[in-house]
Amino acid sequence: MNVIFSLVEEANSILWGAPMLAALVFSGGYFTLRTGGMQFRRWLFCLRATVFSKSSRNSSGSGVTPFQAMASSLAATLGTGNIAGVAAALTSGGAGAVFWMWVTALLGTMTGYAENVLGGYYRRKNGGEWHGGAMYYIRYGLAERKRTSRAAKPLAAVFAGACVLASFGMGNIVQMNSAALALESGFGVPAWIAGLALTVCAGAVIFGGMKRTAKVSEKLVPLMSGLYIIGSLMIIAVNFRRLPEVMGEIFRGAFGLEQAAAGVSGYMVKQAAGMGIRRGVFSNEAGLGSSPSAHASSEEAEPCILGMWSIVEITFNTLIMCSMTALVLLCCPCRAAPMDEVFQNITAQPQYFRLTEQEGLVTPGAEILVSGGGELREFRTADGGTFSAPVKSGGITCANIMKITGVGQGGEISGVVIEEVSGSELVTAAFSSVFGGMAGKLISAAVVMFAFTTVIGWSCFGRGAAEYLFGKGSRVPYLVVFTAVSSVGGMLDVSAAWGAADLFNGVMAAVNLPVVLLLSGKVVQITRNFSARRFHGSREEAMISAHGALSAEEPPD
Repeated sequence: MNVIFSLVEEANSILWGAPMLAALVFSGGYFTLRTGGMQFRRWLFCLRATVFSKSSRNSSGSGVTPFQAMASSLAATLGTGNIAGVAAALTSGGAGAVFWMWVTALLGTMTGYAENVLGGYYRRKNGGEWHGGAMYYIRYGLAERKRTSRAAKPLAAVFAGACVLASFGMGNIVQMNSAALALESGFGVPAWIAGLALTVCAGAVIFGGMKRTAKVSEKLVPLMSGLYIIGSLMIIAVNFRRLPEVMGEIFRGAFGLEQAAAGVSGYMVKQAAGMGIRRGVFSNEAGLGSSPSAHASSEEAEPCILGMWSIVEITFNTLIMCSMTALVLLCCPCRAAPMDEVFQNITAQPQYFRLTEQEGLVTPGAEILVSGGGELREFRTADGGTFSAPVKSGGITCANIMKITGVGQGGEISGVVIEEVSGSELVTAAFSSVFGGMAGKLISAAVVMFAFTTVIGWSCFGRGAAEYLFGKGSRVPYLVVFTAVSSVGGMLDVSAAWGAADLFNGVMAAVNLPVVLLLSGKVVQITRNFSARRFHGSREEAMISAHGALSAEEPPD
């Protein structure tokens, strides 16, 4: 078993290494240039044509509204990573990671745009229902090119298979596990009971089909997002005087200006950029090919409008939701201070500190008193007392965030406990600065809602991929297996599932991204056709469907 885990880990290091991350950023930059920076030039039009369009919430009764399609896609991508994932990026990459997360999101909007333009253009109808997604433009788009026509069907099948497997991992078991553990830690509900209850709720939604999933997402996504944004803004408002300083930290950290004096600026820029890009990519999934499955089900006819919905979706997911978490963590009173500053003011209350020097990782452990190995460091308590304790150092691991708590007897502090900090713990500590003892319950509730919507959203992605591979008759068997997997999510150690989920997502990206770039000419052609008709009064024929008629039924194999 260990051999399998090692192989999966090795495969992930290759799939999600620097080349893949660079390719994802490059694709966003490439489409930005090819479309003349459309996400900036046409931003107001994007809003008018999507969220502020009267028709975006109106349905003819035969399908899913554009807003519901976006809500379903957001349901899948808004997950625990928007909370704990951002905190983890800050602990490893420092404040500078936020800047690179923003850059990745701004460029990633155009990768998402391209995917969804293609998804809308190559989608088909099956039994009166829309069917689309990356596997459709991989199959039909590549088939139009002589050199790639033979690879079209096999690559589409590989993508669809990876999507089905990813839906069980990243889109199901790990999310259910996070939600069940959050209910256990925040409300005392045993994890196995929480897991079963969440499974029943999820089953009631996903067995109702895409329409029911879309209707639930339409209500739940704005509610949970709105509550999280309000809570975050309250914390930021209380600490608004910190905002100029925080923005300075973000930009200085992004380019290593703050660390230059310590001689580790190059390392810190690499850490900040690496973690920021990863968080940007993983939060909005631009380049994975997952969101076209949701948007292709929309009643919206224009592929370019479907692409614009993706621009709005990625902007909201990363530039708003992830930024809320980042600003809360950087603004709040429990923010991580430099190590030396904290060591001069040890208290019995937990404090968080970051390593911004060439000190190495402070070894976490039990109580650190006067005895033990490691270099003796002097600590100063809040009341002016001093004591020495051993602190071990390793290699350069700047910006790691640790928790330190003073310990002793009779009210006198004589030692410290140094511990590693998880992302969710850091966010809970930040919310505690305003909401006190309620913070744990608030974050637990947020994790549950975010995880639950991810499960119902990914069920749509996986179901669509299963139907592509095995036909419409696979819908019920797939949902039965999906629900069964959900039921055990709260009772398992899912560390292995995380690795498998990364692997399948990596396969999806490795297949999808090259195809999107190969079909970039088609994206530009469709975009120019739309612009000519919408903005310049051209009467040329609309490029809406690759199959001649928008209602073209999917042919049997």
